[in-house]
Parts: sequence; C-alpha cells; structure tokens
Amino acid sequence: MAMAAIARVSELPLCLLLLCLLLPCLAHARVNSVPELENRMYATLQGSPCVRWLNLTGELGCGNPRRTLAKAPIRTADNALDSPAAVLVPSEKAFREFVDRFGDNENVIGVLVGNGSRVAAGDSDDVQFPQSQFAPYENRAWIWNSVGSGLMQRRFNFPVFLLSPESTVLAQKLASENADNGFKRPTNAVEFGDIMQTTKSETYTSESCLRDLSCLPLGGYSVMSTFPAVNVSAPVTKPVVVAMASMDAATFFRDVAPGADSPMSGVLALLAAVDALSRIDGFNEFPKRLVVLVFTGEARGYLGSRQFLAQLKKGNFVDYGLTTSSIKQVVEVGSVGQASQSTFFAHKQATAASASTQQILESLRLSAAATSSTVKLANAANPGIPPSSLMTFVHNDPSVAGVVLEEFDTAFSNKFYHSQYDDKSNVNTTAIAAAASILARTLVMLASDNTDSPILKSIQVNTSLVEELVECFSTTSPGMRCRLVESLMTASQDSVSRYVGVFQADPSVLPNSTPEIISDTTRFVWNFLADRTSLQRENLPANCTSVCKNPEEVCVGATKSQQGQCRASATRYVPAYSPRLQLKEYWWELLPIEAGDKMGAVDPVYTESYWNSISIRAYQQEGAWYDELILFSGVCVTFVSVVSVYISRSFLSKRLKRA
Repeated sequence: MAMAAIARVSELPLCLLLLCLLLPCLAHARVNSVPELENRMYATLQGSPCVRWLNLTGELGCGNPRRTLAKAPIRTADNALDSPAAVLVPSEKAFREFVDRFGDNENVIGVLVGNGSRVAAGDSDDVQFPQSQFAPYENRAWIWNSVGSGLMQRRFNFPVFLLSPESTVLAQKLASENADNGFKRPTNAVEFGDIMQTTKSETYTSESCLRDLSCLPLGGYSVMSTFPAVNVSAPVTKPVVVAMASMDAATFFRDVAPGADSPMSGVLALLAAVDALSRIDGFNEFPKRLVVLVFTGEARGYLGSRQFLAQLKKGNFVDYGLTTSSIKQVVEVGSVGQASQSTFFAHKQATAASASTQQILESLRLSAAATSSTVKLANAANPGIPPSSLMTFVHNDPSVAGVVLEEFDTAFSNKFYHSQYDDKSNVNTTAIAAAASILARTLVMLASDNTDSPILKSIQVNTSLVEELVECFSTTSPGMRCRLVESLMTASQDSVSRYVGVFQADPSVLPNSTPEIISDTTRFVWNFLADRTSLQRENLPANCTSVCKNPEEVCVGATKSQQGQCRASATRYVPAYSPRLQLKEYWWELLPIEAGDKMGAVDPVYTESYWNSISIRAYQQEGAWYDELILFSGVCVTFVSVVSVYISRSFLSKRLKRA
C-alpha cells in the first residue's frame, strides 16, 4: 500500500506538467462543437462513388467488404503495394490497367481515381454489345461499341471513387507527402465511408437482398403523351404512330453519367420535333394519332419499354385510346448528336419488310431531302437493329413496323458511349436540330398518310430551343438552373446524372403529388410535353401547385416561386421497373418467368444496395508514440480528476465537521 501510494504521488507532478503543456494548445485551438472538431481533423474529398449493384446471379460494382470503415495511407499506383493502402490512380484508363494487375491484391483497401483528361481514342464503360442478351437475333458477337471495356459489368471488393478536379489535386499532394516521408508515420490516410447494407446482411443476389430489404430495384418513371391530347373521359381509338427515345445512361461511377449524345441527343431531338408540331394546325384531323414515349431504365434491362408494354397488355392505357392492336408504326430516335454532315442511318429489323416499314423509311428519306440532310438505310450486313428500345417492341411483336434513326451505320460513332466523357463537347446542336426537323416531317407524313401534306411547309424547328436544351442538359452552368427549366419546374440539382436510380414508391400510385421521387430529367420531359401537347382553352387555365381538380387536366409549370396552370393534356408518368418484380405490401417479390417471355427469361433484375451515406475523408495518421501519448494523457486526466475529487471531498468533510 505504501509503495503504491508513493507511485501515485510520483506520477502526479508528471501528469500536472503534461496538462500544463497541453492546456495552452487546447486554449489556442478552441473548438466549440464536435462537427467543428471533425472539420479540423478531416479534409473531405469530393467524389462520385462506384456502388454495389446486384442481379439474379451475383454482385457488380464496388463495395467495402468489411462492416467497418475502410482506412489506409494514401499512395500512388507507382509505389509498391507492400502494405494496406488507398491507391491513387490518375485516370479511369489507369484504373482499368491497375485493377487488371492488382485487383485481387489484399493490400488494396480502396482506390481513388483522379479526374484525368479524356482518351482521344475513346472510352466506354459498357461492353462491346450492350445488353446483347435482349437482341431479337442470334448474332450476339456483333461489335456495336468498339471501345467498350465492360468495366461497369465487373465486381470489385473494395471502394472506388472518382475524385473532383479539386480533390484530385489534394489527393496528389497527400500521396506525394507520404512518398517523400518514406511512408513513415505520421502519414496521410483516407477513410472510405461506403458500407453497403447488402454486405452487412450477407445478401449477394437481387432475390436475396429484396427479400431481406437490403436493396431496392433499379427504376424510375417514363413519360407518355398523346398528340394531340386525348379526352380521357371519351377517348377515340385511332391507329397510333409511336415516336420514342430513352433518357437514361449508365457508367461505372453511379452519379457521373452525362449521356449528352447517348441517349440525350435523341430525347432533345424528339422534344424539339414535338415543339415544332405544337405550332401547326390540323393534326387532329389526321387518320392516325401520335404517341410520344420517353423511357427510362433502358440502359439497365430496358425497364421502361418492357414495363410500358406489360401495362399496355393489361389495358392500362385504354383511357388514352391506346391498345396492343392500335400501334401501327414505331420511330425511335437514338444517338443523333454526332451525325456527320447531317447524315443519319435508318436501322430496321432484318425481318421487317412490311409496307408500313417501307412507309417509315420513305418518309424519313423525303423528310431529309427537304431539309438538306440525308437518311441512308443501314448496312444490310448488320445483324439487325442496334441496342435500342425497339428491341422490346420486336420481341413483343416480331412483325412490328419499326425503325431506329441513328448517327451511325455498322457501329457506334460515339466513342464515349456510357462514359463520364459523354458531355456537351460530344454533341453538335446542328445535328440535333436536323434530326428534329426530319422527325417532325416524318411524323406528319405517317400520321396523315400523305407525303405531300400542305402542313409540311409550315414545320419549322426552333434551333434556339435546341441550343438552349443542350445548355440545360449537357452543362454544369447554367445546367438545370437554365431559364427554360426554371420556367417549368424547380430542379433539385444544378446538373443531373442520367443514372436511372432506384424505384422508391408504390407503382400503383401516380407520383404527380410527390415530385421528390422523380428525377429532374423526367420531370422536365413531363412538363415540356404536357405544355406543348395541351389543348388550347378559351378561358384562363386555373392555377395549381401539383394536382388539378379536373381529372382531364394536369398541373404544368409549378415551381417554388410560381404556381402552375391546369392544362388539358394526356401526359402521364409510367412506372419503369423490371416486369419480373411485384410490390407486395412493403417489399418486392420476384415473379416466375411468364411463358414465352424471352426478355424476362434473360432479365438480370438489377438492384442497388442500401447505404446510409457515402463519403471519403483524408486525415493524418500519427505514429505509435502519439497514440501512447494520448493514452497516457487520458490516464493522467483520469488520475488527476480522481485525486481532485478525493481531496475536495476530504476538505469539505472536515469543514462540515468543524461547522
């Protein structure tokens, strides 16, 4: 007891001395809150993650295999991987080369991909025949995407982030400091905050994670509109000409899918064509009706087109005068933003030789000739139509009269198909405007069954609108804060990714009153089409915020700063998710494959893992001596506190006794 007391007394001056040395530092570095303390300890790196996707057979994408945060010193790929490290590579191309060599190395804790410049030869995260399993022909070895790396179909057992330009500079500085220091402590380290719920729950397929509620199916909302608008109370059935495009893209990094050429150039051409048609009279007198479809989820299993046709078979669009037998012709606008000298190619299924198909081809040819453009029939050596939503329609009805208008002949001309580099610099507004003009004239010829309709002379595409659409959807400034978008809606982000996202709602309920679950791109397309296809009214439309009282009207142009107007338009959202899934109460159930459903039989049924938050932070990892110092300081503080309490109690006890 005596020796222990002496030891405690001898430690006291040392502890007090240590506290005296630390107090000035603590006083100087005054911290008022825990978040402020974290901000001083960590430097947040801005970036976009590769996340964990799943399908019916396993996992894709990236994820931390641990149930705790992944942490390691940062170093470049040039340094030896002789210890756990967060590896910094200069570009996505360098990342592919790195993982080919070290993808299975257990010392790779995570990878940071620098924001490098684009590769002139091209760069695509998709495979060389995207979604070949859905092709309505046997030749699945055809190379449509010659620069396809297949990166987005691979699985990595560590987190991967694409850094912003500013964070790339910071990461390079931190890695350089570590190298100069010989990777001795203190070192600059990185903490990856991307724990995936499917990893924690050990659910490694879509079926198991949906059952365990650790993931959600990919999906969103497509948009359907009739032109002119149909009176849903008393719809008149007419033969239908479908004009369609897709609005989603997919890349290795979840939130960096600009898709300027593929697919958005086709969407913008379609919107500009509808705008041109909205300014002409007499469309309602044509023997055929125009139905405009803009699908989402096409890059991940043709979710939008497959779900649309599934609902069509159930009779869900009868109120819009649309049935399975009413669709007579289909014109799809694919990638058109790189058409050289306004030369386009018309792709048809090899077996499609009907008079209705020939009418589409002839209308395209005549429309192009009238607008100083060219439409050529795609090479007969092609196995069939390229990857497109028309594949779904062909599977549904092999005799369907359909054509896809593209900028390429035998292979993609877009060298950045499904890549982070498919941005504004990858498209030509002149080509998009030319495609819009061809499409508008073609739709009039098909709907009127007249290649010499007098209305053709009045069709004029607004090139200024095309330029504005490109600025809104293919740039970060003004991006979605552009005047055109803000006149119709309030965007949730300055610029948006074309990634489809996850389906978050009950598909049986239309989402008009819950815009927060709909992507900005989809909401704009809906508002634009509702505005351009609405019927003219003599009286002033009623104001609205989300839903109109009249079921035949929709609320168009509601923003945070202004109310919208109720318009008579047959424009609606259509859920887009795998037809193999069904929402049962609060969870998704995998349905058996229907007889004859060829696309359902090969549907991967993509899902995305739940995650709480995704972040990357840099901090300084101190040496062992520092850890020991902190431990000893804590022991000292505890010891001094106990001694102080003991002395105080003794002192108070004596004073109270004297009193």
